[in-house]
Amino acid sequence: MSNLFPVGRDFMNFGKNFFEDPFDHLLAHTANFNVDIREEENAYIVEADLPGMPKDSIQLKYEDNVLSIGATQEDGKDEKDEEGNYIRRERSTKSFNRQFLLKNVNEEKISAAFDNGVLTVTLPKKDSEGATPKQIEIK
Repeated sequence: MSNLFPVGRDFMNFGKNFFEDPFDHLLAHTANFNVDIREEENAYIVEADLPGMPKDSIQLKYEDNVLSIGATQEDGKDEKDEEGNYIRRERSTKSFNRQFLLKNVNEEKISAAFDNGVLTVTLPKKDSEGATPKQIEIK
């Protein structure tokens, strides 16, 4: 409750402190990863920054015009005494998920590469030549 009222140097942060979600600190480990999407003439290029993630912990799926990128990272730290008994044992798991709507993709030609912590997904567009726009009758 005491953080709801500004004191001295905290006056400029009054709005942030008053309207802040009280559960924000619990979600600190569920941050998302950065993604860049470029549309080129023949393809969409998606680059996702996943530093420190092993390639086998990344899940990549394209279904119903939605590209889904997910990753799970597990960390552990064990400290033992001379007899091999645990003094401290900590474990944490972080999950990351992002989804993007990308239409007109040739699903059979999607490719992906993971190099130096950057996942690059190339989603070639379907050929739109010969496709004629559908006229819609107004009633």
